[in-house]
Amino acid sequence: MTTKTIMTRPSSRDKLVGKKIAVIGGTSGIGFGIAKVLLEHGAQTVLISSQQSHVDDAVSRLDAHRSDPSQPSVKGAVGDLRDESAFTALLISLAPLDHIVFTSIDRVIRGPLATADLSDARHLFGVKFWGSVVVAKAIAAHDIVRPGGSLTLTSGLAALRPSKGTSLGGALNGGIMTLTQGLAMELSAKRIRANTVVPGLCRTELWDKQGHSKEAQEEVMAKVAKELSVGFVASPEDVAEAYLYFIRADYANGTTAVIDGGAHI
Repeated sequence: MTTKTIMTRPSSRDKLVGKKIAVIGGTSGIGFGIAKVLLEHGAQTVLISSQQSHVDDAVSRLDAHRSDPSQPSVKGAVGDLRDESAFTALLISLAPLDHIVFTSIDRVIRGPLATADLSDARHLFGVKFWGSVVVAKAIAAHDIVRPGGSLTLTSGLAALRPSKGTSLGGALNGGIMTLTQGLAMELSAKRIRANTVVPGLCRTELWDKQGHSKEAQEEVMAKVAKELSVGFVASPEDVAEAYLYFIRADYANGTTAVIDGGAHI
């Protein structure tokens, strides 16, 4: 009598249950929204940020968000992306991970190139672009992400539709999109996928860091909401759905997802 082995796939609903996922930049904004969504899907989430106080606060807020005590607890870690050796050591200490999401950003680079502070721009490139490279290099060089896992990076609309004042920001974000395509090839031998999300306007703390008052923010949000075909400006949780897609979609590699409320129309 011949016995057949039937290969089964995990339920789509339970695909992320128990998976260990690191969110770099996960203590605020889109990163925090992603962490909330991952927690709801049963993932074991690790938040990574450069400041201990931010990590402690975010972990506390996420623990309070857990509706079911059986859900995995949230962990936090502190790491500086500008210190390659230390950050690589941090990722190795967290291994094995199933997925890594990168959302770290200091501030948006915007303004006329003629008056740009290039030292400040280099600092910002050091977080978002070179930080992405540091993480990707660590994954390529060490057994940090399990085979079948993924790295999801974050770009920006200026890479697709540059306008006045976005030369540097567009270059930064365009570099990340090209980096992603190269990583999809370089990491393929390890069976690790690489993709990028391009978020549109989103309600995050980044607006506060840019120095905009709450009144000014609401004025901008209301104006843009009227122009968008969806009729509203996204929350971090809305944008998190695009990252969730890339984490779950085993057939997505080297590609970009634009989630901008229809702003491109």
